[in-house]
Amino acid sequence: MPWYRYQAVNENGKKVKGRMQAADERNLHASLLTEGCYLIHARPEQKRRRNRSLKLRELSEFSRELGTLLQAGIPLAKVLDILSKEEGLKPDIRCIYQSVGNLLCQGVPLSKAMEMQGSVFPVMMIYMFRASEVSGNLGKTALSLGEYYSREHKLDSQIRSALIYPQILTLLLAVVTGLLIGFVLPQFEPLFSLVEELPLPTRILYGITGFLWEQWYLCIVTAAAVWIGGRIFWKTPRGRLWLDKKKMTIPFYGKLQKTIYTARFSRSLSSLYAAGIPIGASLEIARKTIGNTYMEKQFDHVIAMVENGSDLSAALEQTEGFLKKLTFAVRVGEEAGSLDTMLLSMADALEYDAGQALGRMVSCLEPAMILVMAVAVGFVMIAVMMPIYQSYQAIEMVSMASGRGLRG
Repeated sequence: MPWYRYQAVNENGKKVKGRMQAADERNLHASLLTEGCYLIHARPEQKRRRNRSLKLRELSEFSRELGTLLQAGIPLAKVLDILSKEEGLKPDIRCIYQSVGNLLCQGVPLSKAMEMQGSVFPVMMIYMFRASEVSGNLGKTALSLGEYYSREHKLDSQIRSALIYPQILTLLLAVVTGLLIGFVLPQFEPLFSLVEELPLPTRILYGITGFLWEQWYLCIVTAAAVWIGGRIFWKTPRGRLWLDKKKMTIPFYGKLQKTIYTARFSRSLSSLYAAGIPIGASLEIARKTIGNTYMEKQFDHVIAMVENGSDLSAALEQTEGFLKKLTFAVRVGEEAGSLDTMLLSMADALEYDAGQALGRMVSCLEPAMILVMAVAVGFVMIAVMMPIYQSYQAIEMVSMASGRGLRG
């Protein structure tokens, strides 16, 4: 559906300008009439600016506010109008809400209007709204999605916060080592020249610093090539698949990732299944919320098994990357007829476990990083102090020899 730049006159005779999405100029004119405006001139846009995907926090706020207003009995089109006029709203998000509201005024369902925005709204949200439009519980589904994305945002924030301290320590280690090598060590070169043979740590340190000073351009080019090559490799399907598989084998971190993947999949599948979406379609959508391409690829076999009549627990048991708790919970849920409830309970428990695992990982990383920093700084200090000590010994021996000569 194309976008139009239009000029119109409102009820007060004042000219207004804007942009709106419509099938043609006739539909544009009809949409403007519902807003009390009369179309004067319109022209289609050549290219529409691509909207970014909404972040987890923005999705949570949108879903929660949408559900709250719908539960209060406000019509859907009016709800979008209210949301688009909210104070402090970012211009790009306001434009998205206005676009969805305009499409609703033209009779387009909410799920279809969201889908027409490109990749702004996630597939899971679109499918759940589509199912709720049929069942008539759109407000309840929106509130459920608000809670879902709120938990996802909280977990994502915990992961980011946990990684800040190790990053700061790594940067501090690089700065301190650079200062010692670049500024402290050169100050002792005149003194080191008095020593006949420098100790091994000092020779190693001088070799490293000499290479860095003389071949600095080669170091920069190599580092840039490695970084660019890694980015390119990461973006290829084969590279992403390899890296996502290796992430789950890293000690401590791999177990944490499996816990997060299992919790994320459990909550997504529970929300989709509870909304009335068939299990095959629910699995197809939930696989995209895991965040690991290696695990997502395994779901081709899982979906095929479920569609051929196998139990979901049996199909998930053959996948690599989920915790074993998931298959037990799914099996109990299938036998009790409460799959969505069991998955939701599993997600809550695993998210708590993930938070505890994050705390333990940070507790282990902090002393490990401090130990690495101490070893690096200690090596530099030893390399500096050993020749100083030797030079003092040499001076003392010369003084003692001179003293014996004078007494003789």
